[in-house]
Amino acid sequence: MPKITSNEGKEFAEIGNLVRNLRLRRGLSQSDLAHAAGINNSYLSRIENGERRPSPKILRRFSEILHYPYDDLVVKSGILSEDFVRQTPGRQGLQDGTPASSNGTGQAEDTSSVLRQLISSIQTGSGITSAALAKRGIPVLDSVTAGLLKEANVVEAHSDVPKLVLSEDELGFDQRAFALVVQGDSMVEAGILDGDIVVVSPNTQVNSGDIAVVLVNGSSTTCKKVYVESGRVILQPANSHYRPQVLSYPEEVEILGKVILVRRKLL
Repeated sequence: MPKITSNEGKEFAEIGNLVRNLRLRRGLSQSDLAHAAGINNSYLSRIENGERRPSPKILRRFSEILHYPYDDLVVKSGILSEDFVRQTPGRQGLQDGTPASSNGTGQAEDTSSVLRQLISSIQTGSGITSAALAKRGIPVLDSVTAGLLKEANVVEAHSDVPKLVLSEDELGFDQRAFALVVQGDSMVEAGILDGDIVVVSPNTQVNSGDIAVVLVNGSSTTCKKVYVESGRVILQPANSHYRPQVLSYPEEVEILGKVILVRRKLL
């Protein structure tokens, strides 16, 4: 069995040691784990050395790759306390002392939801409410054509398209929220990749510099940073290889809504 190492005194030593030892026990090199998790070697090294705390998203990847309960990783990282997780509905695995499974039973998704709500409550200073935790399905569209989103409730109006189920808090409590599959690499420097899914809120105000989804000339949907000036809109890509577009507003461009959430893949 590989030797158990320690990073005593480091702020995130506990999760760092755990990740390192799990990796070694599975016979993986740092490069193997970093590549599988979609991060670079330097970042993984800092995690294992106790210098950085991995995000919930990276912990989810570690859980899948290392076959270790997501709940335990979350607790060991210090993001949530064991008491908090134990008191959360649906966490029976931790209540009886047995780590909960994250292998598709749905329990790991509960913890992920709790994390999102906890972060939201910290940022807003409010508690987690039943309304924020409520789930709702929104349509996932490949493109948006003129008039497609004019109905009062886009979910009911377009019941024949795939749905993405999210909490009301994630949807900005917007009944007209929808999701769009990103095509192309024009927003990579903002962390939005080809094939990602962006959640769009038509009822959230779009300020200059925000990332939004717009409809160009009634036919072409695009996701860009939006800068609004008198009589025109500048669509700024987040990729140095692309030039901005300057269009007449509102003649040539319709702002469909602000991007409020990005999902790497549709589960």
